[in-house]
Amino acid sequence: MNPIKALLTKELIEHKLVTRLPLFLAAFSIICIIFIISNSHNLSFNVQSSGLENWSPNFTDSNSFAGIIGVINFMLAGLVTLVCFFTYTARTLSKERKEGSLAFWHSMPVSDAKAIAVKLAFALVIIPIIASFLLLFADLTVWFVGQWFIPQSLLADYSVNLVVLGQHYGEFISTMAAMSLALLPVACIIFFISQFNEHPLITIFVMILLIKIMGSIVFNSTTIGDWISQVNNLSINILMSDHPWRTLIAIGSPTLMGLFIIAVSFFVLTVRFRSGK
Repeated sequence: MNPIKALLTKELIEHKLVTRLPLFLAAFSIICIIFIISNSHNLSFNVQSSGLENWSPNFTDSNSFAGIIGVINFMLAGLVTLVCFFTYTARTLSKERKEGSLAFWHSMPVSDAKAIAVKLAFALVIIPIIASFLLLFADLTVWFVGQWFIPQSLLADYSVNLVVLGQHYGEFISTMAAMSLALLPVACIIFFISQFNEHPLITIFVMILLIKIMGSIVFNSTTIGDWISQVNNLSINILMSDHPWRTLIAIGSPTLMGLFIIAVSFFVLTVRFRSGK
């Protein structure tokens, strides 16, 4: 088997949360569909008696797929990506050392640099793709239920059709691409810390807090803390933004260059530490 495929398959098998969390949410959606279908007669009666065709709720945004429901699907898939990302990056290298599989992979024709690069690809590419399938399933569920129970005029008003569904999916992929770039230095830092600390996320949180406090005391200013908060919140701001790439670029070229240098530096440190040098 191709070594890269073997590594990716190994990560997928060993870190089951990446697939189980989306599958659990998808199964929950199926249960909801079954419940709706089993009560379809009651639902149909309520729709007809309440004049749903003329109902225009003010909490629904009709500019995108399914309005507020589409936004919820989008945000849910994005949050699943973030949860799986932080869980995976915090565990993958420490798990290798605990279970003794590191020696096995050192015997494979795969360099440490390539192994870490594959882990980065898994965290920043494979996980968002898996989450995108959850979004696609959720949107198709909305479309399917809409075809059965919602008047066509209302479906048209709130863009519940396959063309806009495809655009919605494309927007999610674009957002995940921008978010993955923002998370690249975060992943490299977590990888490095996780090799000698069992709780890298807590460690990073404490370090950020201490830097903010020390910056405020030493320089009598919150500038450093504000900059750290801006970088720290970048991924979630991208997820919630209508223009994710603008949000990424808006932090400025110097900051982006600095984050790239940080990513490369911690990638090199992680590779050297993993190889025992």
